[in-house]
Amino acid sequence: MSSEIGEKYNFVKAVLYRLYDVFWDEDVLSRSAQVAFYLSFSLFPLLLFLVNLFGLILGKAEDLRFELFSYLRQIMPYSAFELVQKTILEVTQNSSGGKLTFGFIIALWSASAGIDGLRVALNHVYKLKETRSWWMTKLESLVFTLILIFLLSFVLGIVFYGWKFLLLLLTLVKFPIESFIVLQIIQWVTFITLLFLIFGMFYRYLPNQKDNRCSWVSPGSITAIILWIILTNGFRLYLNYFNNYDKTYGSLGAVIILMLWLYLTALVILIGGSLNQVIEEISKTNPAVESPCESDETVSET
Repeated sequence: MSSEIGEKYNFVKAVLYRLYDVFWDEDVLSRSAQVAFYLSFSLFPLLLFLVNLFGLILGKAEDLRFELFSYLRQIMPYSAFELVQKTILEVTQNSSGGKLTFGFIIALWSASAGIDGLRVALNHVYKLKETRSWWMTKLESLVFTLILIFLLSFVLGIVFYGWKFLLLLLTLVKFPIESFIVLQIIQWVTFITLLFLIFGMFYRYLPNQKDNRCSWVSPGSITAIILWIILTNGFRLYLNYFNNYDKTYGSLGAVIILMLWLYLTALVILIGGSLNQVIEEISKTNPAVESPCESDETVSET
């Protein structure tokens, strides 16, 4: 028993020491700043594309738009959320349907810039050289963006209409439940599931890995999700008590807060990728350590 504990301790110690070296050697902080810069360009086109998609498919999508803003308010700092909400509402209200429809392609192309920046950063963390052509990587970024939009739309629809359907069903069987706690549980379960799908997709398919692909639920994705929840809520708590960005930056305060939140998001994604790479390196020299990535044979079977 004590030997197993000692082995786990030595393994965790080795991983942390190696992760520390990778963090500074690969300049993860600067890479995170670059990714955050591209994410800031892609966030608004992504949300505009999503909101306009609701309008085209459903005709009237105020309910799903409200659900989207409800999610954003829970995960983003309030000042950043106000900026995003105000911008999205102004653009959708002041633009005609034809302009918005025509702008779909531009919005999708702009939103894919964040995926491009993240792919480059993950390749750097994984020590991989990009061998795919520019058109192939851009096509993959567009596909990834569409998948991300589909996942967000699907989850929002399930949460909103699924909850309404559940209430109606329970009322018909004379077992009505109107609990805010149950609604919160459903929202958090779907939200965590969505995070695992998104992070798993990032680590599995974005880097130029030909021989190995990270599993959908890897140590890096678990660590990144936990860190993201902690840092996001910690940042929100900090802003509740020490929000003086408006005094320092004036009207740009909300923009600075949004950039900082995107920076923290990019940072945890790259830390998760670095952790997967470190464990993969250790598994090559220590057969007792399970690799977070799958070989070509395993991937072909899945």
